[in-house]
Amino acid sequence: MAIQLDSADTAGPSTEGPSAACFQPAATLKAHTRAVTALRFSHDGTTLVSAGADGYVHFWNAANGEHKRSLRAHRMGINDMSLSPDGLYLATASDDGTALVFAMDPLAQSRPGPLRTLTGHTAPVLSVAFGPRANLLATGSYDESAIVWDLRRGKAIQTLPAHAEAIWTVGWDAEGALVLTGGADGLIRLWDVNTGQCLKTFDNESNSPVSSAAFTPSTFFIMSATLSSTIRIYSLHNGKVLKTLQASEYVSEKYPCPALVFAGQAAPQVNGHAEKDPNSMDVDDGALSAAPAPARKTPRPAWVVAGSENGKTIIWDLQERRVLQVLEGHTSPVVALAVHPSGKSIATGSLEPEKSIKLWHT
Repeated sequence: MAIQLDSADTAGPSTEGPSAACFQPAATLKAHTRAVTALRFSHDGTTLVSAGADGYVHFWNAANGEHKRSLRAHRMGINDMSLSPDGLYLATASDDGTALVFAMDPLAQSRPGPLRTLTGHTAPVLSVAFGPRANLLATGSYDESAIVWDLRRGKAIQTLPAHAEAIWTVGWDAEGALVLTGGADGLIRLWDVNTGQCLKTFDNESNSPVSSAAFTPSTFFIMSATLSSTIRIYSLHNGKVLKTLQASEYVSEKYPCPALVFAGQAAPQVNGHAEKDPNSMDVDDGALSAAPAPARKTPRPAWVVAGSENGKTIIWDLQERRVLQVLEGHTSPVVALAVHPSGKSIATGSLEPEKSIKLWHT
């Protein structure tokens, strides 16, 4: 993803020009009795996993939405969920103050129940993320701390006094050397996993709570969403905001609505070759590149998708900051979101009273 450094790159979105985004509603899934709080597609793309404030995890056929099975993970609500990169494990973060690790395949374990019960936070656990090697797990809590866990031993290896308020989001870089935390204090912090030292702090001009934050696939950039209806792309190198996304359809001021970056559909072909701006943001083989890449047949643009409190889901072209499509169908705020590994399906989940999941396919 090549980025032209421009401090003035904060204009509102344009809806002019052709749109390559053409997601259509495919199925509505109902099983949770309370809000749908987290959604993830399995890494092989065959299964959609949902978690809810009812403490349940449900497994669905990712293609047609058929319900596969359910798991009563917690007696209290689940706030977040993560799938391990090897596809073998599922981790949940709960209001009961614990994070649990389960086998994705229930037949792969000798006894029912969680493989690991991680206890160390003194308040609800709000966020959870597997490290890239699946041997470490990061959790963030309402108690203002983040913990890095060694899953083989089931022990905490770092406790990070990360923020002055609740930690709503945690994440990892691709190498597993850095942990990212984002909090209600409006800050994003990067931590050295080995030393527990805070390496860098990012803020936003409105000091708005950070509802979601993550490294982009290249880890040269960080994308965040805040409760100011704004999505920002930061340079990891100098901490500057490179891109800002807003839209009249996008409302995020009360609930932590998620935002994700993914590989969109390929650019139109011209004379058998993809038309390409040398400074464009694109995705090649699932990774965002920080420099112009070698010639390739089908560059894939970087798109951003975010849930909104008005029940809509907005898709932007990241380079042009242009709204490509607005998905409408929910009647409650969209607070759960997942993109299929192919980039051709999106799952959205909503709060009560609707508490439903919608599948969108191209």
